[in-house]
Amino acid sequence: MSRVLLAWELGGGLGHVAELRALAGALRATGHSCVFAVKQLEAAGAMLEPELGPVVQAPVRLGPGLTPVAVQFSYASLLHNIGFDDPAGLAARLSAWREMMRVYRVERVVADHSPIAQIAARSLGLPCLSIGTGFYQPPLQRPLPSFQPWLTVDDTTLADNDAKVLLELNAALRLLRLAPYGDLREIFGGVERVLLTYPELDHYDGRSGEAYAGMPDLSAGAEPAWPPGDGPRIFAYLRPHQQLETMLRALASSRARVLLRSAEIDRGRLAAFLRPGMAIATRNVHMRQAAEQCDAYLQYAAHGTVAEMLLAGKPGVLWPDQVERTLVARRAQQIGAAVAAPIQGPFDVAAALEQALSDPALRNAAQAFSDRYREQDRAAILAGVARRLAAA
Repeated sequence: MSRVLLAWELGGGLGHVAELRALAGALRATGHSCVFAVKQLEAAGAMLEPELGPVVQAPVRLGPGLTPVAVQFSYASLLHNIGFDDPAGLAARLSAWREMMRVYRVERVVADHSPIAQIAARSLGLPCLSIGTGFYQPPLQRPLPSFQPWLTVDDTTLADNDAKVLLELNAALRLLRLAPYGDLREIFGGVERVLLTYPELDHYDGRSGEAYAGMPDLSAGAEPAWPPGDGPRIFAYLRPHQQLETMLRALASSRARVLLRSAEIDRGRLAAFLRPGMAIATRNVHMRQAAEQCDAYLQYAAHGTVAEMLLAGKPGVLWPDQVERTLVARRAQQIGAAVAAPIQGPFDVAAALEQALSDPALRNAAQAFSDRYREQDRAAILAGVARRLAAA
């Protein structure tokens, strides 16, 4: 069978590793061998068992591009900001991806938010499959569409962005004596795409012509240990955030029992907000069980967590901290299943938590989402991806 490179280049969080880990299990079950190239080795070390295959550092830029734009309008702007504005550096990373694929004798590539790995695979004639949410698999429109629907961005601006980034990419390709691209969308040309999301949670409005595979069951970790008592349960999953202390005060004043899972937050910073009925999870929590057992949740609108909560029919409060998560929060609010902080202006998170616990309309909307996908076999999603990759 084939040697498959599982690549993760952009974005943060454990969701990327969780997807690649689960897919590697499905690939190995059908006789493939795997090698991982990951953005964050620490995250991979915490989740990837040695028997799944070797793990190496993905060729990524350390820091932003040379001339980052302040406001990203589209995926083209994102590419510019992650280093396409530095053709020499982009060529070096592209060359490193190509060399990695040669050294490990890679025959197929899976890209999880890995556009440069996709370009490298195409340059070597390797079948490539892109997996993940809609955010980093934009609709293949000309120009690439805006991912800031709350701003007025005309097609001329978007087309200019595409053209500028295409020039940057082709400058890098010339340095490697590789054929230029005629259109920025060719980054996705010949790449099979698997949208691991649902139309209700797609970051882009009005996508057509593509199927949604749904959210695989990626849950792993310890069973939730809820504080004792009889009150409702709130699951809070927080990370460093400008409004972290505001959210912690709201949880401390809530009538609910709270289980708090934190990422990258010093435990000493949390201690001042603890009270009876409020506990910190010291290990990774089994997310599906947490979703099934809680009454509501508070989060920064990471796609995987929001999808898991909606699949369990639970309403939530979302306070996103960047554009990608703001789009997820917007979608959850649009279907009536969450209260989301506005992009600007005040937000009473304590009142929002109480609403999530007591408003039947929120719960009914979340339950309606759950009911729509109740019959989906989530365990089979990545097995299907593995079969598609083998057939490529």
